[in-house]
Amino acid sequence: MTRSGVTLAATVVASASQVSQTVEEEAVILELDQGTYYGLDPVGTRVWSLIQEPCTVADVCDAIVAEYDVARERCEADVVGLLEQLAAKNLIEVQP
Repeated sequence: MTRSGVTLAATVVASASQVSQTVEEEAVILELDQGTYYGLDPVGTRVWSLIQEPCTVADVCDAIVAEYDVARERCEADVVGLLEQLAAKNLIEVQP
């Protein structure tokens, strides 16, 4: 398990303390408590769209592997890494 609790079995969802908008295939996210903006590339934006409703990290990886030409192991590492960063910025909630 990681410090943020992001594992393949964890359930993740976008935090209520943010607002986001997609602009030209990239997500722009405003964290409301700190007033800080963040941006995601197109693949990150797809991950972001998947976690607007609670789902497991494994489900997110299933969707990304199905939609992009990426090995499962690489996908898992990249998705967990992204979600750890989002959790550290309070942009997502992680439930074991």
